[in-house]
Amino acid sequence: MDYIIEKLVSDFEKGRLSRRQLASALAGLLAGAPNVQAAAPNLKAVSVNHVTLRVPDVERATHFYQDLFGMTMRKSSPTVKILSLNPNCFFGIEAANGKAPDVDHFALGIQNFKADATAGMLEKRGLKVSGVSHEGLKFVDPDGIVVQLNAPDYPGYVPDKG
Repeated sequence: MDYIIEKLVSDFEKGRLSRRQLASALAGLLAGAPNVQAAAPNLKAVSVNHVTLRVPDVERATHFYQDLFGMTMRKSSPTVKILSLNPNCFFGIEAANGKAPDVDHFALGIQNFKADATAGMLEKRGLKVSGVSHEGLKFVDPDGIVVQLNAPDYPGYVPDKG
């Protein structure tokens, strides 16, 4: 709806709409707003929880980012390192396992996150959801970028060391 309002105001400012046309269009939008709001998902992103890189040499990358930015180790396994940025934000480094170095995914902290409800909302939008657990879920955006959603205080995951 914000885009529509911005477009209407822009058209008014450029003389494409009269004041009466603008007022009428805005009134029409507001009259339909309760229905639009009820249908919209309540996925309020409140933080970037983490970004995870996929790299060929986990140890080298870990040392690089620790030395350059002073990040401390939060969790660790041979193939995954989680470096702390602050209590609710971290930087993940994972083994590439023969793949090219890449930004594997980013994660948004969602206010009042509920995995099953969120998965349902995303699936209703035609998105394929994966990895659903009480801690989070993932989906692929229209450009092929993996997006993870979780609570803002999600601490990260490393596989068992053994």
